[in-house]
Amino acid sequence: MAKLTQCHSGDFNPIALFEESCRVIFRLACRHGLDHALLLQRDHPTPESFRRACHQGFAEAQALILGGLLEVQDSQRSLEANLKLARRDRNKTGMKSISRDIKLEKLKERILRKLADSIAWHLIGGQSYIARRLFVRAPSRPTLIQSNLESVVAVANRLNADNPLDFALISDLTSFVQPGDILHLTSEGIRVVEVKQGEKNEEAFNEIAKYSLEQGHDMQVDEILNSHPLKDQIVRILRQQRKADQALSLINTGAGNDPATGTPVNVITVMHPEVRYYKELLDLLVQLGPGKDWAFSVLKGGLFIGAYKGVFQGYGRTALLMSAFEEANTSYPVTDLREGLEQPLVEPIFVKPLDEDKLFDIVFGRVSVLLLLRLDHMVELYGSTDVKAEFMSPKQSRKAQAKQPRHQMLMHNKQCIKLEFPNGQAITLGDGIYTRIVFDTLTPECVIGMSVDSIKEDA
Repeated sequence: MAKLTQCHSGDFNPIALFEESCRVIFRLACRHGLDHALLLQRDHPTPESFRRACHQGFAEAQALILGGLLEVQDSQRSLEANLKLARRDRNKTGMKSISRDIKLEKLKERILRKLADSIAWHLIGGQSYIARRLFVRAPSRPTLIQSNLESVVAVANRLNADNPLDFALISDLTSFVQPGDILHLTSEGIRVVEVKQGEKNEEAFNEIAKYSLEQGHDMQVDEILNSHPLKDQIVRILRQQRKADQALSLINTGAGNDPATGTPVNVITVMHPEVRYYKELLDLLVQLGPGKDWAFSVLKGGLFIGAYKGVFQGYGRTALLMSAFEEANTSYPVTDLREGLEQPLVEPIFVKPLDEDKLFDIVFGRVSVLLLLRLDHMVELYGSTDVKAEFMSPKQSRKAQAKQPRHQMLMHNKQCIKLEFPNGQAITLGDGIYTRIVFDTLTPECVIGMSVDSIKEDA
């Protein structure tokens, strides 16, 4: 099994070595297709040679990510055990040091998973609606050593060897792919693969096939299984299958039930073009250099962006707030782009078209990119459409949030934003709009247009 480079000498910086290993994975996952398509087809690259080259890179990256996550999780288990001992002995110095090391290992895990997310993002064509259907809101990602890892790796490797134009990604490596054990991209679309493991599991699948059991037919399952010793395991398998089937139905047909909530969903096709502010972001990063530790820009719709390094990193939030309000107005949150490492359903930072050094400066904290969205400016921008946007009262906002407890509303000063359409329809904006602007790098103007068009298409 592939492993990340490890530090065995005090002469080397383990963080620097970890970063170099991540750079290798990044090149395999996000650059390999462009760099190697020519080699596979001599001097005439084709869509097929490009796809084969991408999948070769994905496979090598997947092996390195797997090895890295196993090492990181093993280190976390050891550190947690040491922390327990330090607490027992009331060793405050040891507790502080170990807690710092645990925090670092958790950061490593987030970075590795986000690299795996980058592969998944390529497989789903960067479609955020597909990512949402593959995320069923499980509270945490599994510890790999406790999963049926060996069987899953064997199946994924076999699928990738059988057809290099398809690709099988191990779901547990990612932050957001939760149904099934493998996300499999084929010529016919995306499918989810469940891997059988062990005699009991095999027997459970056989019982499901024998009686044609289906999740949702509770009376049938109870009647047939009754006191069956594998009843709980069979019910769990059926539940997993149902979520996978619901996710695939939504992905492939655009209609069905949400696997996380079970509520009916109809995916609306919005033809509004996606406009991103990659260029403006890159321009800010390019400005940073010797003697220049900050750069600042404002986008239409009230998005304030600041890039900071060196001593200015410590003052970046205050500087951005003062730039936006001429004084430090703390009622508006400032978001660090690096926080996207902790968000499962956002565009992975590694797929943004920035050069490698600038990406890794952000990921490893040498450069801070801070963003502030003035919602009052965004609301004003709706005035250029035929939709009326306004802040609701705190009381109305509480009622709106209570009606949709599973969906977080976009809120400022305890006030939601309501959109009223010419046909009389009204909606309350969810916080996904903020996420799409801040982490998916969509311009406020674009997101406003998409939100307007989506309701018109729905109507």
